[in-house]
Amino acid sequence: MPKVLSYSPSWLSRPSPGFDLFASLKKRTSIGSQANSSNSEQQYLGPRRTIAHRGSEVFVVVDNQIRWADLSIIKYDWESSQGKWKRSEGADVTAGQSYRTLKAPISEQIRQLSISPNGQLLAIATSHTVHIAVLPDSSKFEENTRSSIKLQTHTVGPTTHVLSQSSVVSILWHPLGVNGTCLVTVTTEAVVRLWELNKSNRWSFDSATLAIDLTKLVAAKSQQDDVSPSGMHSGRGFSVDAVDMEIASACFGGTGSPDESAWSAMALWVATTDGDIYALCPLLPSKWQPTSTQLPSLLSIAIAGTTIASQDVDYLGDGVPLDTDQYDFVSEMDAQIPILIARDDDITSNDAIYNRPKRPGPIPNLQGPFQLAAGSLVDYLDVSDIHVIASKLDTEELMLGENDESELEIQEETMGLSAAVVCLMTTDGRVHLFFDLEGVEGQWLPEKTPERPCSVSASHELILVEALDTLDAEAISENEWPIFSRDPFSRYSFYTTHSQGVYFFSLNPWIKRLEDELQNPSTAGANFRLNMLRESFGTLRERILRFDQDRFTSNDTSSSSASANACIVFHDSDLGYFLLTSTNDDTHPHAANLDLPKSFNVKQEPLSSDDDFGSSSLYPESNDNAGDLGLTTHIARSAYEPPSIFWNQSSLLQLTSQSLPPHRRRTLKEEIRLSTATLDLMTSAHRLLSNETHAIRTAAADLFNRCERMMQELRTQIERVREINGRADQLVLGGGGEDVEGETASEKLGNRAQVCIERQERLVSRISKLRKNATKLQTKELSEKEKEFGEELANLERAVCKPDADEDGDKDEDSFLNDAKGKDDAVGGLQPWWQRFEEVRSLGGELVGRAKEVGEGGEGEARKRREDEYSIPNDLRRRKVEQVMALLEREEALVEGVMMRLERLRVVRIGE
Repeated sequence: MPKVLSYSPSWLSRPSPGFDLFASLKKRTSIGSQANSSNSEQQYLGPRRTIAHRGSEVFVVVDNQIRWADLSIIKYDWESSQGKWKRSEGADVTAGQSYRTLKAPISEQIRQLSISPNGQLLAIATSHTVHIAVLPDSSKFEENTRSSIKLQTHTVGPTTHVLSQSSVVSILWHPLGVNGTCLVTVTTEAVVRLWELNKSNRWSFDSATLAIDLTKLVAAKSQQDDVSPSGMHSGRGFSVDAVDMEIASACFGGTGSPDESAWSAMALWVATTDGDIYALCPLLPSKWQPTSTQLPSLLSIAIAGTTIASQDVDYLGDGVPLDTDQYDFVSEMDAQIPILIARDDDITSNDAIYNRPKRPGPIPNLQGPFQLAAGSLVDYLDVSDIHVIASKLDTEELMLGENDESELEIQEETMGLSAAVVCLMTTDGRVHLFFDLEGVEGQWLPEKTPERPCSVSASHELILVEALDTLDAEAISENEWPIFSRDPFSRYSFYTTHSQGVYFFSLNPWIKRLEDELQNPSTAGANFRLNMLRESFGTLRERILRFDQDRFTSNDTSSSSASANACIVFHDSDLGYFLLTSTNDDTHPHAANLDLPKSFNVKQEPLSSDDDFGSSSLYPESNDNAGDLGLTTHIARSAYEPPSIFWNQSSLLQLTSQSLPPHRRRTLKEEIRLSTATLDLMTSAHRLLSNETHAIRTAAADLFNRCERMMQELRTQIERVREINGRADQLVLGGGGEDVEGETASEKLGNRAQVCIERQERLVSRISKLRKNATKLQTKELSEKEKEFGEELANLERAVCKPDADEDGDKDEDSFLNDAKGKDDAVGGLQPWWQRFEEVRSLGGELVGRAKEVGEGGEGEARKRREDEYSIPNDLRRRKVEQVMALLEREEALVEGVMMRLERLRVVRIGE
């Protein structure tokens, strides 16, 4: 769980230039502008994503204009100016504008911003229209001028996304689009349109490449049925499915990562306001860019499905057309020759671009509505947003029969779940977590209408795991619309934003344990373990930001319409782990600096698989070590931000200059007369002033309460310091606080320190010795052939070398068996080699002795003996002796070599 290091930094607080990035240029009053904005906000009920970022650059919608700024530059300039201001008090730290305004011809209120994956296009959505703007290069922001920039803007669907048609709920960039130029729009009337944008072709912005009406698709029986949406001037007929298919949100099932399942990035998940969930898979543009593992994985899935369908008789029926379609889909892609284009970020590498297969067809089948296996926990879901976490890639099935895995970009140690996780957010702030154990695969309608209706297949269920609340039931506003936001570090973590604050969720604590249970082939006790695991599900949940519900405004209706924009999370070298958001009725941003997750590196690898359940989170839960040591931990507190009521212009001037008719304005300059008109004027002025003074009095009282609370917290901190001081005195004086045996406190502390130092030196010496021994014994793991060779050498050692008497007590069962085997061999007629060596050595010694006797004996006696017994020439005798000596030396050299090799192998076995 991320730890909040600090809240809104000084370079985003008043009076820094970063604060002006979110501040409105319109003169704010207690009424008027707030009331108008409140009424306009109450009319809109939908997602608000008016903050987007490209690296450290941020795009914010203020006064229906897009502002562009670089937060790293703002931070650097503010810190530099603060340093100059400290050196020279006359410096003006608020001079200069920190942002540039991007002008676009958009009259409607902007509701959503989304930047393309390549960072070149910006999708702008109002309640009914969609626009694409070409973003300027980052170098333009570094110019000295802060003038406005006119954007090159294109209207997407000028005849489809209009005010007379349904409103737009989601704008999504396809994760498999070529260079991030494929946009998907979803409307409330369940119409999905796919746009392949090209800046040099205006027709690509006018006509959608693929348009699907889900209300028609759900009733379609073949690919010959018309599922295109109705025209602009054609009437929309009544449909039972259209009543229950009011779309609340949509998202893709993956991000296009190589470690995700193959169908995830192709699946579009759609959630209705009533809680029904549908999936459209595969949804692909005419040209798309697969990942390095997608095509091999799809091919293995299609071949496996076709093989099972052809071998299993019970599988025939509904499964055969599905697997045949998948095989045709994958085989056509495998037969294509891809188009290679150079990457924008790396010229040396290329991306492979494939065409969408013509068979089975471009329009997939609509899967759903999925059954929610939630029992009585879920009666009715008023859905506001959906977020799907893709299942991990099955690398074992993918690499089955392969020897080289270096060609694929797969992280074997990546932790993940083999099932997708579907997260639903309702308008009451409750997050529902569902498991999709079956998975969503590609499905298409048959080419022709079948003569007989197909049998109904088994229903697809989503299993409810957990439901977590984030909103207080008493504080839910009328236009509440909570939204999900992704976490840049882990796909099993996400953020939620609503009118009361920002929450962080992490599924990492139980993901590994559940995956181990799912992959375990043993079914003994599985139900018990799964029930225990389900009861112990502990999704991490923490409030990161808290929005103040009391806005200190004079209009009570403004607080009821308060809503928040979806938060964005930065991971930048200058900003760090930074969270940013804002509310529609505030004049300042809300931000938090978060601590980086543990076990983080540049490659963003998830946590190790060796962590235990409950502590295997990518984020530390708490600082337990500090609590054990009794030290005072750092508690982040948000800085005081003065309410806007302190600097807003009074509404009384607006009342006197605009609200009064011209014939009554001159009475303000005359003497006060007792009349009904004067009474009405005084009553209206009193109503305004009472509201304003009440707001100012409430804000001042809050400031006083904060000061009182700060003083109380200061007293608490002083008490903690005193407690730490007392513990330090106990350590120094040994608990009594007085000198013992005439020994001063410094001498006693020095003696204790000396004892600790000596003990530390002994421990260091022992550790160094153990380390040296470990390095000597450390060897690599032996292969099977090396182990067999070692066993053969061990048997050879027992056969050649004579066993020592000291090693008899260390023999294990295998050595005794081997000795018994050697004895049996000896009994059978095969003597051990060491016995043969001893006999050869004794025979050699005997021959040498005889030769010496022959050489040292009397020549006469020897000559007489030789003449009597044998008459052998001297040369022949000399050659025979030399041959015997050469054989002895060779035997000795051979035995010594075998002994030396056995000694080396013995050291290796001891190291094991």
